[in-house]
Amino acid sequence: MRATSRGVAALTVLALHLAQGTTEPPAYGGKTDDTDDSFTVSAEDSAWTSTPDGGREPNPSTPPPVKYLRANDMYCAVTDLDPMVTWAEYFQGSCPDGSVNLAATLTCPPDTYQLDPLWVQHLQPDGTYTTPQPVTGTQCITPADLTTQARNAFTTMHIPTPTATLQTATPTLLLNTWYPAYTTPTPTTQHTTLLDVPVEIRALPTHYTWDFDDPFSPTGPTLTTTDPGHPWTPGDPDVDHHWTAHAWTRLGDPHTPTGHTAGTRTTPDGIHYRTDVTITLTTTWHGQYRITGTPTWTDIPDTLTTTSTAGTYTLTEAHTRLYCDTLDGHTTC
Repeated sequence: MRATSRGVAALTVLALHLAQGTTEPPAYGGKTDDTDDSFTVSAEDSAWTSTPDGGREPNPSTPPPVKYLRANDMYCAVTDLDPMVTWAEYFQGSCPDGSVNLAATLTCPPDTYQLDPLWVQHLQPDGTYTTPQPVTGTQCITPADLTTQARNAFTTMHIPTPTATLQTATPTLLLNTWYPAYTTPTPTTQHTTLLDVPVEIRALPTHYTWDFDDPFSPTGPTLTTTDPGHPWTPGDPDVDHHWTAHAWTRLGDPHTPTGHTAGTRTTPDGIHYRTDVTITLTTTWHGQYRITGTPTWTDIPDTLTTTSTAGTYTLTEAHTRLYCDTLDGHTTC
């Protein structure tokens, strides 16, 4: 007969219980499979439980075999010149009579974080844990120690999509007219913990790429700028190419195939127009992080983008009409 891997693991658990002199070993059950000549042994109080997909996971009723914790170094000493390390007494919350608690301090430089020592405890056969043993001492964590974690946190950061606006009074746009485009992005800051260190991560808008859905633009289909733009207000100079703005100069040719006209249509009275002109904005965000409470931000060598829609419009030609009216309302000129 041959034992399955799970059976071997269960037998090992049984051997450990017997070797440790457990007075009440766990109850075991077994089954055989005559078709493949194998058997399986399982323990009722195993530290593992079966999952529906046939895997294993820790039994929530079983204490973890190892525990980690962070705490300041503390010494129980008769005098401050004669320290005697007594980890067990410290973690029990008191020192022997006649001694005092002395904290082991480490002065960290600016822009760093003092991380308390890491301790480990192991589960014993009687259900208690061993005296905490130090894994690391007090550490001065620098921003460079957190670069990888900060980059990962930044790539999953949620950034509210800024509003994109094309300044126009109606949803109909006229050819050869400049329309200002602008946005109001807000830097976003996230507070998190990386490697037990409190950290702030922020996203700053740096570039704005407008797509005006204009395949015939002489300057290209998009406009990229570091200026978020602003609306025109009375007293401002006329809007032109110096602004974050756009002017459509051509509808297309309604007599050519659709793929070359950008959707141009013609009304029964001969007016050309184009519908579904969709304007979008892609904002590029730069990342930075710092240890909470420190003044210096460190750049993250990654960027994120958000996409906003300013709206969908109809583009048409402007037509001039002549009227022959006198000031007194007569139509004879």
